[in-house]
Amino acid sequence: MYMENQKKLQSQLEQLEKLLITIFQIFHKCSGLSSVRIGEQCEAIVRFPRLFEKYPFPILINSALLKLAEVFRTGTNFPRLCVLRVCQQSEKHLDKILNVDEFVKRIFTVIHSNHPIARSLALRTLGSMAIIISDRKSVHHSIRDSLDSHDAVELEAAIYAAPKFAAQSRTFSVNMCSKIAEMIQGLATPVNIKLKLIPILQYMHHDAHTAAMVRRLCAQLLPSYPAQNFVCVTLHTLTLLASETLVEIPQQLLLLLEYLCDSRRGVQAQVLSDLKILAVKGAHLWTTSNVDGLIDLLLDQPHLELQRRTLDVLVTLAMAEAANCFILKADTKLHLIWNQCCYSCDRSVAAKAVQLLVQLVVISSKQDSLSSSVPDLSQDAALAVESLILGLCLAGKTEERELKIALTSAVQLSRVAGPEISATIIDCLTRLLLQSSGSTLVLLCQALAAIGDTQPSAIVPALVDIMSMLKKLTVQSDQELLAIPLLCVLMFQTHASHCWSQQASEVVHEAIFRVDLWVAFRIARSATRYGHHSIAHKILDRLLGHISTEHLYFWIFGLRDFTLAESHLSCGTGPPDGAAVSLMERLVLASKLYLQGLSSLKAATSPTRVLQFQAEFGRLRVEFLSACSQLVQACRTLQAAPPPAIAHAVAAATRDELQRCGRITHQLRKSVVVLRQVAEALSKLGQSAFDADQESLTNLQLQKQMALILAQTVESTCLRASQQGVMTVEDDLPMINKTVQTDHVAVRSMATRCADAVDLVRRFRDGNPDLKLINHLNVGCILDCLKLLIETPLCFPRFMFQTLQTTSIKLAVSPQPRVAGEAITTTIGSQLAVKVEGIVQVISSPRYFGRRVRAVQVTIQSNPANPTVGSDGKPIESSTSMNKTVEPHNDYFSAQFLLTFAAAGLHQVFVETALLDTFDALWNAGPKAQLSVKTFEESGSSKTTSSRSSAASRATATATSSRS
Repeated sequence: MYMENQKKLQSQLEQLEKLLITIFQIFHKCSGLSSVRIGEQCEAIVRFPRLFEKYPFPILINSALLKLAEVFRTGTNFPRLCVLRVCQQSEKHLDKILNVDEFVKRIFTVIHSNHPIARSLALRTLGSMAIIISDRKSVHHSIRDSLDSHDAVELEAAIYAAPKFAAQSRTFSVNMCSKIAEMIQGLATPVNIKLKLIPILQYMHHDAHTAAMVRRLCAQLLPSYPAQNFVCVTLHTLTLLASETLVEIPQQLLLLLEYLCDSRRGVQAQVLSDLKILAVKGAHLWTTSNVDGLIDLLLDQPHLELQRRTLDVLVTLAMAEAANCFILKADTKLHLIWNQCCYSCDRSVAAKAVQLLVQLVVISSKQDSLSSSVPDLSQDAALAVESLILGLCLAGKTEERELKIALTSAVQLSRVAGPEISATIIDCLTRLLLQSSGSTLVLLCQALAAIGDTQPSAIVPALVDIMSMLKKLTVQSDQELLAIPLLCVLMFQTHASHCWSQQASEVVHEAIFRVDLWVAFRIARSATRYGHHSIAHKILDRLLGHISTEHLYFWIFGLRDFTLAESHLSCGTGPPDGAAVSLMERLVLASKLYLQGLSSLKAATSPTRVLQFQAEFGRLRVEFLSACSQLVQACRTLQAAPPPAIAHAVAAATRDELQRCGRITHQLRKSVVVLRQVAEALSKLGQSAFDADQESLTNLQLQKQMALILAQTVESTCLRASQQGVMTVEDDLPMINKTVQTDHVAVRSMATRCADAVDLVRRFRDGNPDLKLINHLNVGCILDCLKLLIETPLCFPRFMFQTLQTTSIKLAVSPQPRVAGEAITTTIGSQLAVKVEGIVQVISSPRYFGRRVRAVQVTIQSNPANPTVGSDGKPIESSTSMNKTVEPHNDYFSAQFLLTFAAAGLHQVFVETALLDTFDALWNAGPKAQLSVKTFEESGSSKTTSSRSSAASRATATATSSRS
């Protein structure tokens, strides 16, 4: 209790310290704004965007931006320019301004200045604020007037602000459409201004009539202004307009294909860029004739860059899920592409053509059955991929971008094609591996590892070449240092379902001692992810003597204990001589090692690296092993504790026939409860890991399946459901089979063992249908199932070592007590308004599209510290619970609650947040907050009423005496 109070006090002090730092920073910046020196003033202004990112709460942003607006109103043009930059950089925070009218009033005052630069700065600032003032008529009127200005700076500012408001306001876009059309068609408007006005028309999509009018206007401009820059700008504007309306995409495709025949390369390049936009936005609206038009240009186009752009459009179409414009027949124009482009002398064109061909193979593989008129393109694609990879690897200068495209296509083809084609591709990559060096070697290793992640059996024939390459590599270059871990991963993949030979083990150990410590740790991390814990233990044991920091030392020490425990479980040996030990001894030893590792992980925790998932993962593994130990002990009681003499009487009294078996029935039922608790805890751990990759979540799900399989196996033996022939274990089998088909090799090995355990129990039940009581046959089946699951190498999830994204929520709850640690006071008759604000912050690795937060579920619960007891001696229910789901806007969300307290005293208010992703899955990964509220009875009203009644009685008595 003392430690909990200390932690609460420490967290409150930290919050108070952060608040004081924030107030000091704002005060410092505001004092800089009031400086008479322009340099100090501008220096304070430009620091505000960083402050907004660090503390993005409305009360801070509102006060700061009002100060900046005052500086904009009273300052000179240079501070105004700095304020403009702040508004442009903080656009997503502008909707947090509480006093919008006052803020706009201070900015809009400058629009009446006599200086054109001041007016232009005001227009640009108002344009950057269009998201919150989109329907202000006065601003619309100012932009319209400034479009008629003779000053070039003010006109440029109006052109900057017009599209900002047109994108947000339907009224502005409809009213300004005729004005912009008049200026574009007017002879007095300069050509450069017309080129800047045309892109404004892309935002006129709020109304169907306005969009049609814009399209007619642009169609008139195309023949009237045939210059290349006019044609490119007009076509691009029409494309962006069509991509928003969608109904105009077929018409726009025909227009672009018409201008694709233009002889000017700039126009053709712009058309192809616009076609790619339409391929992304509306792939389902493309027709076969549109694709044929592209192919005709491709076949007749001598310019290689335009060929590459055309192929890029076709690849984008082929990768779209909704595209249905490709007809895979022998007499179509598509077959002319790989005859001409796949073997082009230009490697970029050949790479795009090969990518297109492989995508068509993927499309054909998704169909259930191919008709006889559709040829099999797998062989052609394999030949094209091999020739391209050979040409790129054997060339003098490595073209890395094209090689990445070719290798990615090879990996995709190996996954969808047959085993013969996969073997051909792997053989080609392996032969090139022995002749390559530098970045080419690393890319080839990555491609082989990607294939081996889903098809490890296909890599087995190349194992000899992989070992010879691993022996050959030195550590003299950075590229070879990168290649050695990848080659070790290939060794781990091929031995995921095979026993290690002495030669393979020696090759891996020699490679480990050649590399530096960081590369050795990477190899150990890969070994744990593929279930080779004995190798990982040797590497981590070597690293312990070369670590300088304390936290890192305990982290490696904890991992070493984890891997040693798993190696004892999977190998069936124990220390110190590696002799074979019983299952019970291995379980006890592994639990002991895991507990030691958990102690080391607690010592490795630091404020910058909280090992919460790792510690919980290890704790649940200890609980599972302890439950298995308890189950083994329960099975042994069949021999150690035979049924007592009164067992038949107990069974008759309880109407439970299994009580005749004695103590083992009770022990097995306790094991079922413990195993189900472990499965539930693993499910909760998965729900809390919002940033985990799918592989890690599947790993946790399979561990849950292991606990449930054991629980249901024991349950079918020791509960009454077994007497009715109910087999509940089979309910989990479809999910296991699905997991086997979809996941990579590490998870697949665990799923296969789960399926084997289910089959083992099923065969036992089918062979013994009349078995009612618990005997040595039941116990033997349970122990066989337990041994099969325990000896399965546990692959550590990737999330244990590496996270590809970090999602955090900054939470602010108001009201807060004036003094930290005290309670908020209120009365019973009133309601307490609680406001919960938060900021969702996501830090993601490049090119990783992980889970995204769609909404936040805020739950608030009020519990009395000392529940009131009624006259009957039972506590009166006075707890309240409410929840609300809010969607973050620009990463900011807020929710408000009204709390009513029915009883006087101290109440604890708990605020919890949960995340909803784009698939509406609930994740308990949000922060929590707590408030203390003290309520009092409102005694002042009763005293006032009594005083008023006594005063009235005295007045009545006085009036009676005066009459008498």
